[in-house]
Amino acid sequence: MNKTLKKIIKIVACAAFWLGVWCVLSLIVNKSVILPSPLATVKRLFELLGTGEFYLSCLSSLGRVFAGFLIGTVLGTALAALSRLGAEFIISPAVSVIKATPVASIIIVMLFFLVRDVVPITATALMVTPILYTNVLKGSRSADKNISEVAAVYGFSRAKRLRYVTMPTVTPFFMAGIQSAVGLAWKAGVAAEVLCTPKTSIGSALWDSKTYLLSEDLFAWTLTVILLSIVIEKLLVLAISKLTGGRKNA
Repeated sequence: MNKTLKKIIKIVACAAFWLGVWCVLSLIVNKSVILPSPLATVKRLFELLGTGEFYLSCLSSLGRVFAGFLIGTVLGTALAALSRLGAEFIISPAVSVIKATPVASIIIVMLFFLVRDVVPITATALMVTPILYTNVLKGSRSADKNISEVAAVYGFSRAKRLRYVTMPTVTPFFMAGIQSAVGLAWKAGVAAEVLCTPKTSIGSALWDSKTYLLSEDLFAWTLTVILLSIVIEKLLVLAISKLTGGRKNA
C-alpha cells in the first residue's frame, strides 16, 4: 500500500510540475494562438468530448492503426521464419532499408500509389514489420543448443520442435517486440493521417487545427493522442503480462 501511495504521489507531483511549466510558459507568451493555457486546452477537450465526430475520429484512427499493426506483426513474424529457412540474405537488406527510411518519405511515396485511406495502414505496417522481424529472428537464434540436441536425439517431429523448443524461446522476444512496436505504430499512423488527411481521423483534425490556427483544438487533439497512446500501451502491457504469466520480457 505504501509503495502504491508513493507511486501515485510521484505521478501527481510530476504532472503538477509539468503543468506548472506549461502555465508559466503560457503566461510568458501571453498569446493563446501560439500557446494556449492548460485550462483552455482541457476546456476545449471536454467540448470535443461532447461531439459524436470526436469519437468517430478516434475510432477510425484506432482502426487504421490496429489494422496496420496486425499486418506488420504477421509480416514481420513470417519474414523472420523465412529468414531462418535460408532466405535471410534476400530479406534482411530490404528490412534494413525500411527501418532506415524516414516515416515521412514512406508516406509521401505511398501517396502516389495508394488511396489516402489506405496509406496510414500501410505506413503503420511498414514501421512495425522491422521490429517484429528483428525480435523474432533474434529469439529463434537464442534457442538452447542442448535442448535442440535432446529434441533431435528423441526424434521430435517439426511440429513438436516448434511447440516445445522454438515457441518457448521466441515468445518473450515476440512479446517484447509487440510492446516496443505499439507506440511507434500509433505515432506513424497519426503522422500518416496528418499528411494524407483521410476523412474522419485524428490526423485530419490536427491538420485542420493547424490550417485554421485553432491552437486550442490542436493542443486538445494532441492531448487526446498522448492519452490514447498511454492507455493502449498500458492495456497491451497488462495483456502481455497475462499471456506470459507475469514473466519479464526479453
